[in-house]
Amino acid sequence: MTEPGNWNLEDILTFSYTKGVNSSLLRKAVEGHESLAELLESGDGLFADKINQHELFNDIKSSVWGSAREEAKRQIEYADDNNCKIVTIWDDNYPELLKDIVLPPIVIYVKGKLQSQGSVSISMVGTRKCSQYGKLTAENFAEYFANQGIIVTSGLAYGIDTIAHLSAVKSEGISYAIVAAGIDMINPEESVRNSNKIVDSGGAIISEYKFGTSTQIGYFPQRNRIISGISLATVIVECGYKSGALITAKFALDQQREVFAVPGRIDSEKSKGTNLLIKNNQASPALSPEQILIDLGLSSQETFPVGSKKPLLKMNKIEQNIYDLLSNEPVHIDEIASGTNYEINEILVAMLEMEFKDIIRQLPGKYYIRRN
Repeated sequence: MTEPGNWNLEDILTFSYTKGVNSSLLRKAVEGHESLAELLESGDGLFADKINQHELFNDIKSSVWGSAREEAKRQIEYADDNNCKIVTIWDDNYPELLKDIVLPPIVIYVKGKLQSQGSVSISMVGTRKCSQYGKLTAENFAEYFANQGIIVTSGLAYGIDTIAHLSAVKSEGISYAIVAAGIDMINPEESVRNSNKIVDSGGAIISEYKFGTSTQIGYFPQRNRIISGISLATVIVECGYKSGALITAKFALDQQREVFAVPGRIDSEKSKGTNLLIKNNQASPALSPEQILIDLGLSSQETFPVGSKKPLLKMNKIEQNIYDLLSNEPVHIDEIASGTNYEINEILVAMLEMEFKDIIRQLPGKYYIRRN
């Protein structure tokens, strides 16, 4: 721990758990005084006035202080017993970009591993009820980012968030999940299982809320500012006009971070928010994950030349025939069968082989697409 002066984690938590103390006041106290004891003995009326509890600064043995200190001890003990960490803004492993936002969380609670300061995070957020297009796009982007060593950050919600997390994990990459509750209070059970996958793959679950804190409606916007603030850029995959993803986009813009939005069909409710961001010049079109990295200066145009041909795929005649019928839009098996001169059993065998070669991908309902 690298807290200023003679402050220690227990003292910082004790003061933070005191009624009336907010992040701004906590930071002023720690950075303006040598220790909690020195603060209380200093006669500095600013803090007493702010929290309207002058008696606390006259009696260091007040029962209120004792209650806050007991809570601090319980939090530290829980972290120690459950392989979690309590990280303050003065710690060396506190995410660097998060320090730069307005009112960063002074204390974050972490399960898993925070990556080194040189690591880059890109956030991916979107609607809970995504389309097949949104799902496939989120998978493609998250897998690509993960394969490039980029942390994929999201909010562990259903839909785009979860797809982004699990796609990164599937690619053996790192993901951060920022949650709007204590990290021991995640629900439902499916989210708990997904959070465990993130941690087991080397990522982290992060919250500014102490252990034992249940989710409240107002916590979600607060959570969203961390999702954008911890990242170099935010990608909005799919969202409507009234989506929490748009709140994340606004935070990212306020934080002077890059925002990208995946263009969608003009008649799709799930793309109205992303299309509006692009129309209003509040987001750059997210045309590919490669282009995003180029725009962020993380890759060069020479590395990913526009229009470059992919390596030739080794396919026999029937496989090539099937491949030519497919695209990035799902095609049903019946349409594939009617578009070839082969028997259905020959087609199914060929398509199974193409799946093994990672040339095509089967979707629910016997639909197929080309693999990117």
